[in-house]
Amino acid sequence: MKCPSCEREMRKGYFRHADQPIQWIPETSKPSIWKTGVAEGAVLLGEESFWKGYRADAYYCSSCRFVIVPVE
Repeated sequence: MKCPSCEREMRKGYFRHADQPIQWIPETSKPSIWKTGVAEGAVLLGEESFWKGYRADAYYCSSCRFVIVPVE
């Protein structure tokens, strides 16, 4: 994937979390109090695996220091 700022190739990686789904939460919402809960208005950024926990693929540009997370 190309960086939208500098057009250089971005490195593929991922975010991982064992308990709560990886999610983007609007600043007007609060995280869920439940361990596997999703906040109101949140956008899920990955998927759950029994063995790996929650995981979201991401691309990183070391030049611009941008991280891009595709939403499924």
